[in-house]
Amino acid sequence: MTRCLGCAKRRIKCEGGFPCVHCIQRNTMCVSQQHSGHGMTKFVNKNQQDNFGGRHQSRDQKGVSIPNTETLGIHPLNFIGKDKSTRLLDYFASFIEHNMFTISFASIVPDLLPLISTSPVLYHAVIAVGALHANRHTEGRALQGEKSAYVDSMTSYHKSMGILRSCLGNRDVAQKEDILWATFFLGLFELLSDESGEGWVKHMLYGTSKMLQLVGPTGCMSSARRIFYDLFRVLEASRALLYNEETILSQACWLGLQKPLSRSATRWDSMEEIITLMIETSAFSVRAGAMIKMIPEAERFTDSSVALIAAEGLNVQETIYNWHTKALLQLVQDGPSPYSNLALLYYHALLIFVSGNYDYFPYWDNIAAPVLSHAEISEHLTTMVYLSGEVLCHSKIPGAMLLFPLTVAGARARRVDQRSEILSLLNQIFCKGFVVANKIRDNLLERWGRQGPGRDDKSAHMK
Repeated sequence: MTRCLGCAKRRIKCEGGFPCVHCIQRNTMCVSQQHSGHGMTKFVNKNQQDNFGGRHQSRDQKGVSIPNTETLGIHPLNFIGKDKSTRLLDYFASFIEHNMFTISFASIVPDLLPLISTSPVLYHAVIAVGALHANRHTEGRALQGEKSAYVDSMTSYHKSMGILRSCLGNRDVAQKEDILWATFFLGLFELLSDESGEGWVKHMLYGTSKMLQLVGPTGCMSSARRIFYDLFRVLEASRALLYNEETILSQACWLGLQKPLSRSATRWDSMEEIITLMIETSAFSVRAGAMIKMIPEAERFTDSSVALIAAEGLNVQETIYNWHTKALLQLVQDGPSPYSNLALLYYHALLIFVSGNYDYFPYWDNIAAPVLSHAEISEHLTTMVYLSGEVLCHSKIPGAMLLFPLTVAGARARRVDQRSEILSLLNQIFCKGFVVANKIRDNLLERWGRQGPGRDDKSAHMK
């Protein structure tokens, strides 16, 4: 009776654990003979509507249900008995509640519950995130007779990774929403546990991006997949800019998907639009850099392509300025909000980023190009530091969303007070659980050490 149902039917020895080795190898659900969901919490839908729907929810302009502010303190799993796995699932729900990557992200738990209860790969991925969150809030203390939450997080992470590897050979893996969400939460786990950020990039590039590319852009998405798509856009846009790399979202088919989604919204969304500009700016930067490398250095002062790149950069800059005008008009009408502050933060970072493609190189000195003066950059930095503080202190937007603008700001910070404020902001992000902030900090300290006071660094990327 200690064997799982699958091993009992095959009349073989069960290695134990959940899921067991044989079930992982066969990619089958591991179920106890005595009761279903061995090793997993059994999820029930009783009163789920009372907790998540009806009068407790509103809808954003995309029609996605989001909890009202008065219900944010309710943990979706509170009605389940408090065994250890459920406590960790509670911490996972708490993490979701306090890290609103997008407006709709807070409503994802009801959509994930059925997937978590039937998918070992997703179950262990969310337990890993929940356990890390628990470890931070309990300061590593464990109840008597139990392993520490940190050990639980690492154990669950490796279990999920093992199951994921066994699933990747399946033909329909790209269609599986549980696998898609598992790649995200495993990558998120890396941001929370690994200072290098390399694991996050691998999961985004070789996991999530590849799966989305296999499926291709489609306007017919479930509620969970639409939330995932919006989440992926904002994080992938930042990753592409941080690493100055290409992204699938800059491909015509994905840009084409976004246009009708934006048009169908009941009102203009400044955050959604700035993400599109980030994607397009990243693609332009990669393309322009590749074109310049193809021109021999001695010919860059006379080659006509250099002037064309400058003209295209001015068009990019003008588009960003036009966004700002529209955003300010909306701000006057609606007043500030955490996401309008984040959008403005990205706006200032984008302008500096675009300027950085030109203002270090002499062959654009006598050509009209989108170059900002030192005074303009300093003004943008002052505003970015203020907005970053507002987002971190007065919203549930996670600090990981600020890594791109703070990296850009740090690369251009000339004054000691600016650098000190940026380090303080990065420390706040670290203290809130995103240890990858230390990678940004160390990179900046190294750059500043090379520069000395009052000088810029032309490298604004994490590489």
